[in-house]
Amino acid sequence: MLKVIYPNNLTLIYKQTHGKGIIAGSIFIRGGSFEDGTEKAGLTNLTLKMLLKGSNKYSDYDINKFFEDSGGYISSSSGEDFSNIEFATTVDNFPKAVEILMDILENPLFPEDKFVQEKGNIIAQIKAKKEEGFSIAFDELRKVIYKDTNYQYSPLGTEESLNKITLEDVKKRWNELLNSNRIVISIVGDASFKEFENQLYNFSKLPKKDYFSFPKVDKIIEDNPCVTVHREGQQSTILIAYNAPTLLDKDYIPFRVLNGILGSGFTSRMFQELREKRGLAYATGSYFPARLNIGTVVLYIGTDPKKREDAEKGMREVVKSLKEGIKEEEIKISKEKILGTFMMDHQTRSKQAYYLGWFETVGLGYQMDKNYPNLIKKVKLQDLTKLTTKYFTKSSCIIVSP
Repeated sequence: MLKVIYPNNLTLIYKQTHGKGIIAGSIFIRGGSFEDGTEKAGLTNLTLKMLLKGSNKYSDYDINKFFEDSGGYISSSSGEDFSNIEFATTVDNFPKAVEILMDILENPLFPEDKFVQEKGNIIAQIKAKKEEGFSIAFDELRKVIYKDTNYQYSPLGTEESLNKITLEDVKKRWNELLNSNRIVISIVGDASFKEFENQLYNFSKLPKKDYFSFPKVDKIIEDNPCVTVHREGQQSTILIAYNAPTLLDKDYIPFRVLNGILGSGFTSRMFQELREKRGLAYATGSYFPARLNIGTVVLYIGTDPKKREDAEKGMREVVKSLKEGIKEEEIKISKEKILGTFMMDHQTRSKQAYYLGWFETVGLGYQMDKNYPNLIKKVKLQDLTKLTTKYFTKSSCIIVSP
């Protein structure tokens, strides 16, 4: 394992493995939909999708065929805080993969016909989400808990904002993102760093522009009355959001364990109490995203419309039960779930590369990939009891129901 910072300030993390000749990587770019703004919501996501539609030397067909023929893949995505290109190939094909990646990064074509097509695809995706109770509820919840911030819209954007985005906007956005100060590249594969040192040095040629740091958004969830959104269907969806630690907060690791007790999996209190004991839920749990700004935990339930009031009351009662006491056995089970998932994720080189790059990108350092399991194991009961009164005080609620 090694970390290299090139003259252009681009960070490379390389981990050698031993296996069947596979190499995988993630290219992280600091900057996601939080930079889009209301008028251009969805711009970064659209830009990342367009990135793989062809470059000076390679058509989109050539790009996809190369990675697929070598038993690998290439994909791009964008979230709120960062953007990402993931790829995998054979060790023998890695030099060619780097050549293609460099041409994609430096010389994307952004063809007009693909631009129109991709906008249409994303708009269709947005419309499809409107058929899902959880997606509708979460989009409405965003508008409440992230109000007046650039987090209030999904990275996909809206139909209205996408229709305003031009091809020139996409080109300009990529020019902003293509900044070596923003980029972390992580590679995991069955070859030594020295074997590909010369090829990897090509990434040092990417342009260095202004220094970038993630913005700090100071906003907390306030008590808000439940907002009800009516839609056709046979199910009610309820989301209740509470404040939670941000990714760099000292409470983040203990809260991850607490969330496991609250609503992660079949052994959680929400599943056991609301579904198994009371029969109130088709599906239930809690969602605790790793966020650099505006830490949030979201409780959710899908229920019969006739049981809507009981379901909402039950969700709040489960939260209250955390304040009344937590058992050591619950802590043990939660830790096992977290560590088991973490270890399973690390079975592939692609996921190993992702975690190493992600930890480095968000500011925790790639070493966190090794330290994370030990930090989870060290969480104690007294760490959790403090969190129940610190965070579960104010809430915002969205109900989507017939």
